[in-house]
Amino acid sequence: MTDDERPGPAEGERTTEFDDDRPATDRDDDRPATQPMTDTDDDTTEPGEPIAAAGSSDEGIGRLPTERLRGILDRVGLAALVLLALIAGWGFYSQTGVAIRTWLDSAYQPIALAAFNLAIVLIALAGVAHQLSRIRANE
Repeated sequence: MTDDERPGPAEGERTTEFDDDRPATDRDDDRPATQPMTDTDDDTTEPGEPIAAAGSSDEGIGRLPTERLRGILDRVGLAALVLLALIAGWGFYSQTGVAIRTWLDSAYQPIALAAFNLAIVLIALAGVAHQLSRIRANE
């Protein structure tokens, strides 16, 4: 079979990209148009200034700035540590009461428990006063 005897492509169908005689601007293929390289510099950054990569902005839509994300993570960590301290503090408080009841004579248990509870209340009040003074200083 010779080239003349082969059936050609159906109407509107191309067999290869090379058999189209139309200019490149008239073709409807999906290849992006190329731009000529020039010596002009469209860059607006100063010499020595780092150029940010595409999509690396902290101010993007739906993204948190690094400082704000760090602040949120710090607060979550603080909340977790406070919760851990509350659980451990409650365990210490209850076990201290059990130790006082076990090791002290029953006549002295109410006095020792009252002194222990008073010490806890005074420490808590000192902490509250300190935090209130810090909050007022920041306002």
